[in-house]
Amino acid sequence: MERAASFERYIGIDYSGRGEPHERTAGIQAVEADAEGNVMRISPPAGRGKTYNWSRRELYEYVRGRLAAADGPLAIGIDHNLSFPGSYFERHGLRDWDEFLRHFCELWETKEHSVRACRERVPPYRNAHELRLTETFTSSAKSAWNFDQMTGAVSYSTHAGLPWIRELRAEFRDTLHVWPYDGWLPAPGRHLLAEAYPALLYQRYKQYDRSFPREWPRDAQDALVIARWLRDRDRNGTLERYLRADTLAAEEKELAQTREGWILGVC
Repeated sequence: MERAASFERYIGIDYSGRGEPHERTAGIQAVEADAEGNVMRISPPAGRGKTYNWSRRELYEYVRGRLAAADGPLAIGIDHNLSFPGSYFERHGLRDWDEFLRHFCELWETKEHSVRACRERVPPYRNAHELRLTETFTSSAKSAWNFDQMTGAVSYSTHAGLPWIRELRAEFRDTLHVWPYDGWLPAPGRHLLAEAYPALLYQRYKQYDRSFPREWPRDAQDALVIARWLRDRDRNGTLERYLRADTLAAEEKELAQTREGWILGVC
């Protein structure tokens, strides 16, 4: 039996750092789910339904428009890191996540240029395999600094996506709850933006959901499972438990909320 839900629609985003910000790529896909569980693979407005591939700039405009025009609260999951390991904050004297975003965007101008071009101007990271705490709690998550992994590399998507996250945060600070930096539970009526990891969710839907769209490409399926998981957890009353993250110790929650962030669903 479904319980009272906090959100009215759910958006799953599979992200990519390939190419230039204005170039469409199959690695960027968006799926929406409604309260009844209906899902829709979203096409860019300028694509006129002929493509489901997005550019990063197009995706930002889509999310921005949905946040501005939504009649009810949205829950959005995106599959790139929202931050770096805590050691980075200590090395650069950064007090919190907002300072980190400002610092990052001064170094990585990926709103205007490709990640590859920016890498030529930014010093390399000391340890390309260093993980945040949340990633050590999984069996397969990679470091945001590991540029050696080319296919589906979270390093590229993270470095390409963070400036757009900063833009959304600046414009919708009063209505958008970025989890967990704005607290562990969003206030009623606020939109939610959280980091997701579709590899944790994929098999539960592929194996046990008869309506799973096996004909969709994997990137679209990843966006689907994020949207479906958010919807299903919210509608059965368990999403709040994941948002509270009460399986974490107090010091772990402090690290996550002020610096490193957390992957929603990792316990």
